[in-house]
Order: sequence, then structure tokens, then C-alpha cells
Amino acid sequence: MDTAKVKEYVCLEKRKDSLSAELKQVEQDLKALERVVVNEMVNAGFNKVEADGRALKLVPDVQASPVEDRWHVVEALKEAGLDQFIPQNYNDSQLRGFVKEIASEVFSRAQDEERVASAEDIRAALPEALGRALKVYLGHKLSSRKA
Repeated sequence: MDTAKVKEYVCLEKRKDSLSAELKQVEQDLKALERVVVNEMVNAGFNKVEADGRALKLVPDVQASPVEDRWHVVEALKEAGLDQFIPQNYNDSQLRGFVKEIASEVFSRAQDEERVASAEDIRAALPEALGRALKVYLGHKLSSRKA
């Protein structure tokens, strides 16, 4: 048996384990730092920044949930004439899609105005009854690519 190949294999396994641990730590560090960078970009009103040959861009992450309960949302959807979202209840996925569609329009206007849109901007753009019935959460993630 060629013990040199066995030792090489074991050496590569150890290196793989070490790199995996290092990658896990880097991913944790990135996750922690992402929130800080996102907050700084939002507070500064920047949608995109470049550094060291990379472009970081804010990617909106829009969520909506009931202020009170689902039935208040059902009533608000009816009042707003959005019955297509209400079988017996309403479809979460379709409602999220509708809110994201409205949010996309809000983001487009904000970009034209060279500002960062807020969750309140999105909620205000919803039909009034639905705006009262939903909490809108707007988070951001970073998208990074070669500049």
C-alpha cells in the first residue's frame, strides 16, 4: 500500500475541514456586517456603492402581515375591491405578490427621485383599507457583483 497517497488524502481532508470552518466563520461575519452596511446605505440614501472592484446594491425585501388578524385583511381586501385574493380566506402568496407589485412601483418612483423608499411609502401606496390592515416590512439585502 502506498502510504504517501493515504497521507496526502488525510492532509486534503484536514485542509477541507479547515477551509469549511473558515468559510462558516466568513459567512457569519458577512451576515453580521451586512445589517450594518445596509443600515449605513439606507441612512445615507445610497442604493449602490462601489469598493475594491465590487458593486454593492440594495435589494428590497418586502413583507406584509396583518395588523390585527386575517379576517381584518379579508374585509380590507373586499373594501378595496381586491376580491381575487379571497377564496374563503385570502392567498398569502398572491397577496405578497400584489404588495411586491405595488412596492416595485414605489421603488421606481423613489429611484427617479434619487431616494430610498420606505415601508411607509409602500403602505401609503396600497388601497387605503388594505394599508390600514397590513403591516409592511421593508428590509434590504446586499447584492454584490464585479464592478
